[in-house]
Amino acid sequence: MSALLSPATDLLDELRELFPFALDDFQIQAMQILAAGESVVVCAPTGSGKTLIGEYAIYRALAQGKRVFYTTPLKALSNQKFRDFGQQFGSERVGLLTGDISINREAPVLVMTTEIFRNMLYGTPVSLAVYACGTLTRMADEDVAEAMTGDPLQDVQAVILDECHYMNDQQRGTVWEESIIYCPPTIQLIALSATIANSDQLTDWMNHVHGPTHLIDSDHRPVPLQFHFANHKGLFPLLEQTESGQWIRNRRLRSKRPIPHERSRSGVPDMTQVLENLRQRDMLPAIYFIFSRKGCDAAVASVGALDLIATPAERQRLAQQIDQFCRETPEAVRQDHLNALYRGIAAHHAGMLPAWKGLVEHLFQQGLVKIVFATETLAAGINMPARTTVISSLSKRTDTGHRLLTASEFMQMSGRAGRRGKDVLGHVVTVQSPFEGAQEAARLATAGADPLVSQFTPTYGMVLNLLQKHSLEAARDLINRSFGQYLLSLQKLPEQHELQHTRAELEELDRTLGDISSEDVTRYEKMQAQRREERRVLRYLVKQREAEPDPTLRLLALPHIQAQEEKIRALETQIRSNPAHKVGKKLLGLQEKRQRLLKRLEHLERQSDSVQELRWQQFMALVQVLQDFDCLENQGDPQPQPTASGEVVAALRGDNELWLALALLSGECQGCEPHHLAGVVAALVTESPRSGTYSRLHTSGLVEDVLHGLRGLRRQLFRSQRQHQVFHMPIWFEPSLAGIVEHWAQGIPWETLEANTNLDAGDLVRLIRRTLDLLSQIPHVPHLPQELRENARQAQKMLDRFPISELI
Repeated sequence: MSALLSPATDLLDELRELFPFALDDFQIQAMQILAAGESVVVCAPTGSGKTLIGEYAIYRALAQGKRVFYTTPLKALSNQKFRDFGQQFGSERVGLLTGDISINREAPVLVMTTEIFRNMLYGTPVSLAVYACGTLTRMADEDVAEAMTGDPLQDVQAVILDECHYMNDQQRGTVWEESIIYCPPTIQLIALSATIANSDQLTDWMNHVHGPTHLIDSDHRPVPLQFHFANHKGLFPLLEQTESGQWIRNRRLRSKRPIPHERSRSGVPDMTQVLENLRQRDMLPAIYFIFSRKGCDAAVASVGALDLIATPAERQRLAQQIDQFCRETPEAVRQDHLNALYRGIAAHHAGMLPAWKGLVEHLFQQGLVKIVFATETLAAGINMPARTTVISSLSKRTDTGHRLLTASEFMQMSGRAGRRGKDVLGHVVTVQSPFEGAQEAARLATAGADPLVSQFTPTYGMVLNLLQKHSLEAARDLINRSFGQYLLSLQKLPEQHELQHTRAELEELDRTLGDISSEDVTRYEKMQAQRREERRVLRYLVKQREAEPDPTLRLLALPHIQAQEEKIRALETQIRSNPAHKVGKKLLGLQEKRQRLLKRLEHLERQSDSVQELRWQQFMALVQVLQDFDCLENQGDPQPQPTASGEVVAALRGDNELWLALALLSGECQGCEPHHLAGVVAALVTESPRSGTYSRLHTSGLVEDVLHGLRGLRRQLFRSQRQHQVFHMPIWFEPSLAGIVEHWAQGIPWETLEANTNLDAGDLVRLIRRTLDLLSQIPHVPHLPQELRENARQAQKMLDRFPISELI
């Protein structure tokens, strides 16, 4: 598939030329939509071949001299796509942008994390600086300056949003929504997602906020899945099919839940027993999902001397690659797992060094590692297809307690089973646990996908970047275009219909009442009352006359009666000439109805506004906090503009950009050496560690003084956020781990670093990389002292060494 598309050929001929194998119908349909120049949402099971649709978009853009951005949720996945596309399209055509690396930034095919793409879309000079350099830690200053002057979206034909179901991610889902909202409508969007329940709603929303978008929804799996259940007796089919074709739990499996803490009665199988069953049934290689790092490490140790390597040739190939890795990167070797790796057994989780995880992935892809014990992060897009996935438990511990897996989580892990072109069947094995059994497993295996929900959340950076380019009213419109607002409007559809009906009734009533003014109504009602009184007087005069026995007096009374009648006729003439008379007796009822409708309309509109303005209220709360710290001009200005301090906030990317900016602008860092600055920055970006975490590497006295000086500023920000009800912006401050980063900047060996803390190696890498991410932004943020910028550059160089530096 190395040839590029020929622009003149028929689409199906092009596809046969590019892909010399049969394409599935959903792939062809999606490619036809792209060829027509419109956007597409593709929802299909994991492993069904969605990536081919993205590849077609790349071929098409290259043939037309255009560019394509391929975005992913994970740096590791971006790195993998960069390598794959480099081999497929030629390394000179493919570039990479992540939080750590910039390679071939001007390439026509640019792979990046979705956050990088979102940052480009703000389009302000400050956010372009972040794109050009804040995320690119190894660019020369002249390259940065050149990057900031150009349009990063120039000639971009399409943007591929891989793993678009990440919109459900609580912390990062907002990035996908912002990307779709702010992406220019001239650019095609290709949203590739696992199966979701409301794909039609996602597509309809994109139609509204981006442009013509079509849905391709497929449940076809090229490699069908077979579900199994493992207990202490062996491996059994989990499901059976009824006469009506419905899949239900295998009735030979107990539905009764096991009794916790009674292992002899629980039926929980031994892990070695499960692996032996997989080997005997030719179901390897397999990914064995365990929801804790310690559990994965313990699993490697628990299998003892089990050896899964089948042939001497395999053993030799495996040993050669492991030996080479040990020679070239001895610091990254996981010694306690090394022996198991030689036997085809490995673990994979976030607590490991990236280099070691990369080795495991590479060996597994070759089929040399037969079983990988992994946390669920492995299910999030890394290309490690297996014949079998084993799900050790159907529940997991979260920040809010223990809970069952969601249907989407179960599907995501299950979807890793079955290798296209290699396996006829993929196998999913659920395992009896002390807490769940076959009943829960069958329920998840037959459940439909979960719907996408919105995680759209305004941030300080969003507020300031929008207000640099847009008026408050335009910003309000953009905020109200979120997927969450769309879903809320659907939920409120009955109320919206009632609102429309009420308005229509009022319009009809107003047409009926015509040009009748309130003064007309008042005069009309007074005249009606007067006429009733005059008629009463007339009836009295007539009655008196009739009762009078004297004929002379009856005759004298007649002129009075005639005068009263004339008075009434004159009054009736006035009544008929009043505009309200055409409504007549209905007037009072119509007026009362109109008042009732007006009250109902006011209530419905107030209710609708409260729904429509939810995220705008969050936005304006952030505006008020920013004004408290002089980052926006004062409240009296109808169109607040960012101040110099506000431009600093807008240039930064982090969990709370205002806190980072206030710390950098405070002057507390004056006099810091680069390694001191590294320690201070680490304290500002590090999340609160798990209970029991310790470090024997302490910060220097100068760093302690700086952090002490920032505590008062942090308290002020806490108070302001609480006053304005901003509860979603964390203010990280973790001095206890800052010493780790300060010592690493001073050159301490990695082995010494690991020996002085109980943090996992992967957590250490993440801690230092988070620090690096902010340090890489500082040199290009406006209005900061030159000394601070230079120290940030030096601190980057000190921190960015193996195993922190990421090699592609």
